[in-house]
Amino acid sequence: MHTTRSKSFFGLRPVGLLGTVLLALLLGGLSSSPVLAQDEPAGVLTGRVVDAASDAPLQDATVALWENTGGDSTLVRGTVTGPEGQFTIEDVALGSYTLRISFVGYTTERRPNTQPAPSPDKADLGTIRLGRTTTQQQEVEVTADRPAARIETDRNVYNTSDRALSAGGSARTVLEDLPSIRIDIDGSISFRGNESVSLHINGEPASLQGQSLVSYLESLSADAVDRVEVIPNPSAKYEPEGMSGIINIVLSRNLEARWNGGVTLGAERDANDRYGGNGSANVGFQSGGWRVVTSYSHRREGEEDSDSRLVERFNGGGPSTWVDQAGFEEELERSHSFRTDLDYNFNQGTSLGLEGSFSLSRDNENGRSKYREYSGDSPSRPQTLDRDRLLQQESLTRRDRYVRILDNTASDESVDGRLDLNHDFSESHTLSAQLRYDRDFETEDGTYNVYGFQNDTRSDDSRGRELDVVNEDEQDGSLEIDYARPLGAFSLEAGYRGTLRRLDSDQTYEIFQNDQLSEQRGTVFTFDELIHAAYGTLSRGFGDFEAEVGLRAETVNTTFDLSSESEVTNSSYTSLYPSAFLTYKPNQKRQARLSYSKRVDRPNLWDINPIEDNENPTFVERGNPGLDPEYIHSFELSLTQRWSTASVSITPYLRHTVNEIEEVRREEVIDGERVIVRQAQNLSTSTSYGTELITTLNIGDRLEGTVSGNVYRSVTDGSNLTTDLSNDAILFSGWANVQARLRDGLKLEIGHYYRPARDIPPQGRIDRFTSTELGLQKQLFGGDGSLTLSVDDLLNNTQMNMWYQDQEIYQRSNMQWGSREFSLTFQYNFGSGPSNDQNRGRRDYR
Repeated sequence: MHTTRSKSFFGLRPVGLLGTVLLALLLGGLSSSPVLAQDEPAGVLTGRVVDAASDAPLQDATVALWENTGGDSTLVRGTVTGPEGQFTIEDVALGSYTLRISFVGYTTERRPNTQPAPSPDKADLGTIRLGRTTTQQQEVEVTADRPAARIETDRNVYNTSDRALSAGGSARTVLEDLPSIRIDIDGSISFRGNESVSLHINGEPASLQGQSLVSYLESLSADAVDRVEVIPNPSAKYEPEGMSGIINIVLSRNLEARWNGGVTLGAERDANDRYGGNGSANVGFQSGGWRVVTSYSHRREGEEDSDSRLVERFNGGGPSTWVDQAGFEEELERSHSFRTDLDYNFNQGTSLGLEGSFSLSRDNENGRSKYREYSGDSPSRPQTLDRDRLLQQESLTRRDRYVRILDNTASDESVDGRLDLNHDFSESHTLSAQLRYDRDFETEDGTYNVYGFQNDTRSDDSRGRELDVVNEDEQDGSLEIDYARPLGAFSLEAGYRGTLRRLDSDQTYEIFQNDQLSEQRGTVFTFDELIHAAYGTLSRGFGDFEAEVGLRAETVNTTFDLSSESEVTNSSYTSLYPSAFLTYKPNQKRQARLSYSKRVDRPNLWDINPIEDNENPTFVERGNPGLDPEYIHSFELSLTQRWSTASVSITPYLRHTVNEIEEVRREEVIDGERVIVRQAQNLSTSTSYGTELITTLNIGDRLEGTVSGNVYRSVTDGSNLTTDLSNDAILFSGWANVQARLRDGLKLEIGHYYRPARDIPPQGRIDRFTSTELGLQKQLFGGDGSLTLSVDDLLNNTQMNMWYQDQEIYQRSNMQWGSREFSLTFQYNFGSGPSNDQNRGRRDYR
């Protein structure tokens, strides 16, 4: 779709209008206070909130300033504490108020007659200690949960540990319920509509990719996820992988008591009467410098998927060939996941950590796909997949009719081990090192039996059988050293990371005719990659401004060995990745941030693996070993305004990509049959620019919501390929989540995602996609337990319709995966005995 360019920064008039209005509103907020008039004297309050027993800082405690009345009836200002428990309340009219501080699991502190001071040096309330709730009084104390979303300097933080929609689900469920993040049916994770995003777990890049990564996320219980951090434009400190930045999943590991633990039990049923269940347990202990957290989870899930596809091959102007396909598949997946963390603090500044995880999944698929093939002059193309209408075309002659029966088993085993050493010379002078090893082994064994038809009756004897066995063994090892210290008026961060990655893959494909082996193919593929990287960042504050510049240098050596064809390819290249940031932050509520970074998207292993997917005889997926990395130049301007009950963040952005990687379709003749091959290729360039808007709202203790929208224009130059895949389109997506406390202990949560229809090059269209989730959660046992009823895909419309046409084919397809699903989940957490370990180490996953 072509559009007229505008001279505005946003490029398109619709985008520019939205950006201009929101930018004007936000800049207006940056220049004036929503509470105070310009001539009214303002006061400030500061302080720090800690655990009364251990003096450990309490992050995300709610600090609120109320009118000085007996019932705390009118809220004046509010905030939450930072990582060290610190808080600041600014722009408050001088006078007398009631200060109210609360945190889940702790008694609420009230301080009447609190008076803000006109200057920060006189406003410090010192350390405020909260005691844990040990007995239940007749008076009910209402404490605030952590905010569902928090907008920080360089990232958006989503606290997911108490989300009703995620209860009983997996880490994948958690990601799918967050703004601008989607996971497609093939397991591709995208952010702002772009699949080039780097997924981290506890601040470290996930070693798994593709379906292996999704399988791991599905095996990880949702209650193991503490929060998700989205970093759209990372600095040179981070690995440059991922066009759209970093999604960091932070797993729960904090202990507020000597003993902590919990259990989760869930059951689910979908509209197709498929049943599933999940269970998880975790326990933690800390004392005398030791800290141990262990968790185990198990999931069993069944699903039904269906698809329909109508394909016309043009055959160079001669009679067309038609393939009408309808498929149905039943899938049963079982997974186990075990994780343990062990930390020891030698003293206040030195700690040693060991983390290990193991996951195992088994997947059984049974399905059938029916095929009807025709030839003849091209009839009028049906607008829907109506087979009866296709059969009525007199110009068509049936060539063949058959059915393929699928029986497939797959397994995935992964292990991850990390050893961390951290030493703090002083608060801002630190040294850390990490040694890491990961291994993932996948195997897939598929059998396809083909049956023909005679007089519309399926034959009892198989006319052919295919066996497809694939094994993949991936290993990753890394060594990382990071150092930070003050350098005069500057702050310096520097480090090194070395990474070694190896993939061994083999496939055996056999075809039997009348129980006799007629053809056998074997492919053996090995890929090695060695990366040495060093980085340095330098930052300094100038009043309300803070500037940071950084540079990362990487050398990459790869070896590609396709043994079956005696082909070995070596390559080596060096790249520089600069970054620059300028932040304006006049106070805790207002912020503007301009950033630039250069990033890279190296081909995924499944993109370069030449092993073919033989599940569908008319479509073949094949990797491309000749893919080059794509390089991305990313610019962002992030503007944020916070109030006591709301926040707004608007981010205009621009991304320019060289060597864009896209999937391309083409026809080939394989075993005498014309098939469509899908393979990733490098396009010349791609440029996308647009605006993301995120708003949060918190009205008292009753209503909390997050709404986000992303609109952008994508211009792709694919003229370097035989089939020109150049494209120019406007894309949009929106997401909303509302949490309402109907009464004490009862919470309702609703989430909705919407993506309108969009064009695909060179000719084609994908219909709109929408999904709605609902959850109702009731607290039990004084807040230590909960019972959650949730509905996934409330409207039962999780499907995708599309049509596509190029010089060789016309295709119309429909895919439906899963269906409306109900789940019931019980959770219970316990903790006993305050921790006396005041010197426990802090690990910052940023």
